[in-house]
Formats: sequence, C-alpha cells, structure tokens
Amino acid sequence: MEILPHFWISNTPKNNSYLHSKQIKNIIFLSNQDEFIKNYHHEQIRIPLKDLNDNIKQRNIIIYQHLYDVTHYIHEQINNNHNVLLVGNEDDEQILDIFIIAYFMRYGKTTLDYAVYFLFSKKKNCLQPKFYYKECLLKFEQELRKNKINNSF
Repeated sequence: MEILPHFWISNTPKNNSYLHSKQIKNIIFLSNQDEFIKNYHHEQIRIPLKDLNDNIKQRNIIIYQHLYDVTHYIHEQINNNHNVLLVGNEDDEQILDIFIIAYFMRYGKTTLDYAVYFLFSKKKNCLQPKFYYKECLLKFEQELRKNKINNSF
C-alpha cells in the first residue's frame, strides 16, 4: 500500500515482480526474521526488532532508538525520488504503525494526535488491540519540539 507518494508499506515481504512493478528501490525490514529478497539488486536494510516477550517498556526503548535514523533514511530516499518499502514485524503489527506515525510527525510537522488520525484515515485496523507504543512516540514528539529536528526540509 502506498501510504504517501514514494512511501510504501507492507506487513510481509513482497516478491520481485511486485517490487519491480512499484519501482521500489529501497526496502527496510523491521524484523530480524524476514529474509532479504533474493535477486533484488537494490538496497535492503534490516532493523533487528525482535520479540521481547511482552516487555512493552523495553520495546518502547528499543523502538525509540531507531525512530530518528529510519525516518531520516526514508525521507532522504523520497527526496531522491526513490520508492521505499517499509516491511513490518511478524511478531508485532504495531511496529510498522509506529514508524509511519513517527515519519508523519517529523516530516509532516504534526503532533502525535494528528499523525495517528492521519494513519487511521489511510490504514484500517492500525494500533490494535491497544496502543502499546505511545510512550516512545510521546518522547519522540518532545524531542522534535525541543530540538526542532522536524524542520529538516
């Protein structure tokens, strides 16, 4: 699904024909379990987010550590007119939603609440059954305001 121009998302890896048809140039896997796509001659990156046995506090900390780098990389690729595919985590579907929301907050220059509303308008069944990662996004929002990082255009 194309969530924004040049920014594609999926819960599972796609095959070469799909990637070719959508002209995907970069793939970011938010998982340590998905294998890289064979015979795909563009950049593939892995953010090794693994199952933390329901330790939500630890997950918030680990996800927060990757929000700046991943959102910056996506934005850089979009500015270079490259299509990016962000692939979610098989153990936790909310991780994909968190990175989308963080991107909206940082480069859409919006608040957490508006970024969540925007995601709900684009993607059904997000942040279900409960919003587990609000803590890391609130911290991200505070840092964006404090450091004025979100004016990176």
